[in-house]
Amino acid sequence: MTQENPTTEADLSLVLCTYGRTNEVDSFLNSIYMQTKKPAEIIIVDQNEEDILHNILKKWSSKLPIMHNRVNFKGASKSRNYGAKKAVFSLIAFPDDDCLYPPRLIENIIRLFQIKAEVDTVITAKIEPSEINGSLSEPSLSHSQVNSTLDLFKAKAETSNIFTKKSELEKLSYIFSENIGPGANTPWASNEETDLLIRLLKQETIIIKLKELSIAHHSLQVSPVRSLKYGMGRFEVISKHQLGVGIYLINLLQPIARYLKTPKLYNLMLCLSTMLGRSGILNQVYKILNARHNY
Repeated sequence: MTQENPTTEADLSLVLCTYGRTNEVDSFLNSIYMQTKKPAEIIIVDQNEEDILHNILKKWSSKLPIMHNRVNFKGASKSRNYGAKKAVFSLIAFPDDDCLYPPRLIENIIRLFQIKAEVDTVITAKIEPSEINGSLSEPSLSHSQVNSTLDLFKAKAETSNIFTKKSELEKLSYIFSENIGPGANTPWASNEETDLLIRLLKQETIIIKLKELSIAHHSLQVSPVRSLKYGMGRFEVISKHQLGVGIYLINLLQPIARYLKTPKLYNLMLCLSTMLGRSGILNQVYKILNARHNY
């Protein structure tokens, strides 16, 4: 595949945090190189102990506006906060290091922010990486507005499919909670993006969810242990923001509906581990034990 004629850079900063991945980072940067409109900067926050990205960054640094930052700490949320402080352009996104951008994604995102100047934050749709070559070359920009926390959960946001005005993030006391997310010092292994979006919604940020325009990222629940930790992260966010019994029950029971779509034994294990995590039982046990340890 050859690159289309490049256009001017977009007023967009990408903050890419990475740990332990090389081929995936290479594939992501290739997907950025194929964009019809490039980001103004790609801030790579490299948490690896060894310089495993050296050859990949050497390959791409002359082709893309990469800023490589090696750090001596771990944690996706902490790394994203670090990268966000270095970002200088009006829009910002936080792609995962194993996601991909379809070729016209950035061009369409910029066009959407220009057409809908009142919009502050965009949540794209999502496809599997295997579907990227068959994705719509001219996806519609049709969308729905996110008006409530229930809308947020229905939007199925991930950190990698959020594009937002940097000015909205600057109104917050912090961007990502460093106690939530991969590599955090707690068991809450996900939902840092949900926590962020709830806080944005509370400050009346205008958020929309796109129906067709997508990023490519896998949807696999890798293991029951990870599903358990993801569920614990979900409960932590619901508890932190006091979202109520209704939201709690919807989130607790939702894995059953997902299981019934593909009722296999392994999926039942994923369902039960997710529900246990979302129940909040283990969160309370963890907090009690942690409090005793610190006493």
